[in-house]
Amino acid sequence: MTGGVCMRGEAQQKAAPSSALASQALRQVRAPSCILVNLDAVRHNVQVLRGLAGPNTGIMGVVKGSAYGSGLLPVVEVLLEEGVEELSVATVAEGVYLRRQGVTRPITVLGNLLDCEVEDVLKHRLIPSISWLCPLTAQPSHSLNYPDGSRLRVAVNLDTGMSRYGVQPQDLPALVTTLDALQVTIHSIYTHFQAAIDEPHKNKRQLDIFLETTEPYKSMRVVTGGGNGCDPLTRHVAATTGCVQGLGTDLDFIRPGGAITGLCSGSDEESVGLFAKCGFRPALSVVARPTFFKQLPSGRGIGYDATYQTSCDEWIANLTTGWSDGFSRRLSNKGAVKRVRTGELCPIVGRVSMDSITIRLPEPPAEDEVFQVISDDFDENTSAVGLSRILEAAVYEMPGNWTTRLPRVYIKNSSIAKVYHSLDYTC
Repeated sequence: MTGGVCMRGEAQQKAAPSSALASQALRQVRAPSCILVNLDAVRHNVQVLRGLAGPNTGIMGVVKGSAYGSGLLPVVEVLLEEGVEELSVATVAEGVYLRRQGVTRPITVLGNLLDCEVEDVLKHRLIPSISWLCPLTAQPSHSLNYPDGSRLRVAVNLDTGMSRYGVQPQDLPALVTTLDALQVTIHSIYTHFQAAIDEPHKNKRQLDIFLETTEPYKSMRVVTGGGNGCDPLTRHVAATTGCVQGLGTDLDFIRPGGAITGLCSGSDEESVGLFAKCGFRPALSVVARPTFFKQLPSGRGIGYDATYQTSCDEWIANLTTGWSDGFSRRLSNKGAVKRVRTGELCPIVGRVSMDSITIRLPEPPAEDEVFQVISDDFDENTSAVGLSRILEAAVYEMPGNWTTRLPRVYIKNSSIAKVYHSLDYTC
C-alpha cells in the first residue's frame, strides 16, 4: 500500500526472544549482559518499507549514528543483501568509513558540506549536501573531480519548513544556475519534514512546497560514470515519518532511517500505534542475567543516597549495566526491566549507578534467568518508545546512547551470527 498508513497481517509484534537464545548469547560473550540486534527484524523492516513505497521508488537507507545505535556494518550488510539502492550518512567520516569497508553504493552525506571536507568527499566518491555554494567556490573549479575523472555530484537540501540547513525555495534557481556554470552535477534534491507522524497536514504543506519548487528540475539529466552516461536527477522527501504517513513515497526514493531498525520517529501513543500497524519490528534489545541477588528485610536503603527503602522482606537482584553503558540515570526508581520467562515487569529500585542497577523481584530468579533492560517491542515501560516517553527524550536516543562496553550479539536466520566482545568493536 502507498499513499497512506500500511495495515497488514504481519504487523503482529513478535514475542520477546526466547530465554534459551538470550542465554546462549550471554554464554558466548562470557558476560552477564549484552546488546542483542536481530538482523532478521532489519530484513523484515526493509520489506515493509518496500511495501510502503511506490512501485518505481527506491530506498536510500539512512545509517547515520551507527545505524541508529544498532551497528553500522552489520545493518548495512543486510541492506545491501536486500538490494537497497543507495545509502546516506550524517558526516563525511561515516561515508569514508563505509568506503574503506568496501561499500560501493552511492552515499549521500546529509550534513552540510564544509570547505575542509571537500578533499575527502572527492577522494572517496561521496555525494555531499549543500545549502549554499561557499564550500565549492572556495576550491579551484578544475579540482572538483572524483578519481575516475567525473565531476563532483551534490545533493541540494531545500528548506521547506525545517529551518535548519537548506537553500530557500526562491534561491534554488540561482543555485542551480551556478552549479551548472561550475559543471557540478546535481545528484538529487531533497527536503526533510518537521512535524510528527500524528501531524500529517503540516508535512503535507512542506511536500507541496517541495513539489512546486522542484517541478522545473525533475526531468534534468545528470552526467555519470566519467561523463559516459546520463541519469535523471532524483528527488526524495520521505524519511521514517513520511513513509508512515504516505507523503512523498512515490518519488524517486524514500529515505528511512529509524524505521530500518524498527524505531518509531516519535513516542506519543498515536504515532507509535500507526508505526506498529505498518508491521515494523524493533531490532535492538539489551539483555542481562542477575549477577547477585539477596532477600533484604524491611527498612533497608538501597544504592547511593538510599533513595529506595524496602517496605517488607524483598528480593533484590543486581544487573551489570548502568549509565556508563548508556542506561539513563533518570530511570532510577521509575524504570523497570522485563522478565523474559514470564513477561512481568520488575521495577528498578535505587539509583542507576555507573555499572549496575538493582531490581525488585517477586521471588528468587531461576538459574540463567534473563531480563530485558530494553525490550524489542513497543512496551510502554521497557521498549525504546516507552523509555523515551518516560524520559521525555527522543526514541532514537534509547539505542543510540549505548557504548561499546557491553558485548554485542547479532541474530541472523534465527541463530547467532556474529559476536563482538566488550570494547572489541566499533559501532
